[in-house]
Amino acid sequence: MLIADLAPVIAATWPPAAAAALGPFTIPDGAGGGQRVSAARLTDPQATDATEAEIDAAIATLAKIGQPPLFMVLDHQAALDTRLAARGLALRDTTLALVADCTTLAEPPPPVTCFATWPPLAIQTEIWAAGGIGPARLGVMERTTGPRMSFFGRVNDRPAGTAFAAIHDDTAMLHALEILPQHRRKGLGRIMMRAAADWAREQGAARFVTLVTGENRPAQGLYASLGFTAVGEYHYRSQPA
Repeated sequence: MLIADLAPVIAATWPPAAAAALGPFTIPDGAGGGQRVSAARLTDPQATDATEAEIDAAIATLAKIGQPPLFMVLDHQAALDTRLAARGLALRDTTLALVADCTTLAEPPPPVTCFATWPPLAIQTEIWAAGGIGPARLGVMERTTGPRMSFFGRVNDRPAGTAFAAIHDDTAMLHALEILPQHRRKGLGRIMMRAAADWAREQGAARFVTLVTGENRPAQGLYASLGFTAVGEYHYRSQPA
């Protein structure tokens, strides 16, 4: 499996408010839901380049919907990346795609530690908000059309964490895992990941995927200990800060 294989899973499990085809690009309307749902990307994830005129058209269309120049570039799209860099678009947020076998990862949570619930509870939205995940990103979760679930984590009977997962074809993807600072490094992230995989396995998923920025070493260590392996990466090109 390569990052190109996961591109449809990312798009389906974390969808924009709308998307339109323009030449080789898909132009999404992110509705304020962050880079992942707002970045233009090559519609064919196997493709590697676009013409200067096609890039011009993509940037103009983004501007028409009130979005700045922003592109998602997969790790094999070096030709496109070179063109965007030459335009002065800065590299942002290199992100690793990590995959684990769903059955191997799956494990029911210990009693009263993690609950699967849809829709999310009010306390979960508060935990997400504390981590910068506000209404626009909750709207992304609401837009998913395949199997989906939120997970509410507790430590010592106190609200401590929340996460969201959705499935496309036979692949589940975890998004928006947030643990309150005072409850980190207590094993809850591990419990919640395994619980989410257990739910996904029951839904028929074969693989479980998560995304992590290249700078997030603690999360990378957690995922490696759970048996995840990196299958590729992507980054963004956007206006310099």
